Amino acid sequence: MLCAVCGSPMAGPRHGHYFRCPACRFQASDLAPGLHDERAHAALDEGARRDGLRGLRQRNFDRILQAIEPFRARPAPRLLDVGSAHGWFLDAASARGYEVTGLEPDGAILAAHAGRHRVIQGLFPRDLPPGDRFDVITFHDVFEHLPEPGAVLRACAAALEPGGVLVLNLPSSRGPLFRVAHPLAALGWRQPLDRLWQRGFPSPHLSYFDPENLSALLARHGFEPVARLALPALERGSLWQRLRLDRHGSWPAAALAWVALQCAIPVLRRLPSDAIALVFRQNRIS
Repeated sequence: MLCAVCGSPMAGPRHGHYFRCPACRFQASDLAPGLHDERAHAALDEGARRDGLRGLRQRNFDRILQAIEPFRARPAPRLLDVGSAHGWFLDAASARGYEVTGLEPDGAILAAHAGRHRVIQGLFPRDLPPGDRFDVITFHDVFEHLPEPGAVLRACAAALEPGGVLVLNLPSSRGPLFRVAHPLAALGWRQPLDRLWQRGFPSPHLSYFDPENLSALLARHGFEPVARLALPALERGSLWQRLRLDRHGSWPAAALAWVALQCAIPVLRRLPSDAIALVFRQNRIS
């Protein structure tokens, strides 16, 4: 496997499914998506996921919208949210005057915002109507699930107006949870690492970036970084729902992880964030 960022040969596989670039530290997995696999969907408690994420996501979305406000191209910028899920970012952006469009492959989740916004069922960029162009394109916990990140960025460049804004909100390989999961896996406890890669879920992680290698990849496709946000990935109030996302996990294991993370949250807040949002601007005329 060659690195999607710098083209170097990647080392691996490690722990059966992921590879690491020794040159730029980009990491990738060969996990197979299971969007149409009933067993994979049965492993994920979507209700717990929704309840565990909503409050934190909404606060993070407000911060992201504030960060892109200086780059507002017109009074009602056209915004595409790829993987719009329950429509929370569409709600927040619409309230700030954006003309919003969502793109979501899961029909059941898409129904959550039916009638509130323009939402297209499908995949990016395949199902985006020809000729649709936007001032802002956002990926919230989506980009790391997509194969061929370079092809996705080329499609973003084509769908953005000149000077348009691209937001990538995703987990960071520099986060303490990700770093701690590796030695635990080496000691035989692979569950935390598998959970971070979302192994066995309908849409596992295919990539893990850090801010530097992500910025290097974007530079190759004509984007320059204009803002970086460190976002909290955990909060006390919804921690139990987050730990119960995986129906295959045991209650005792979830309870043990809940106690450990409750104690660790004050320390984690002082360390590099497990989630980042990078804002890029297209620096070439397309």
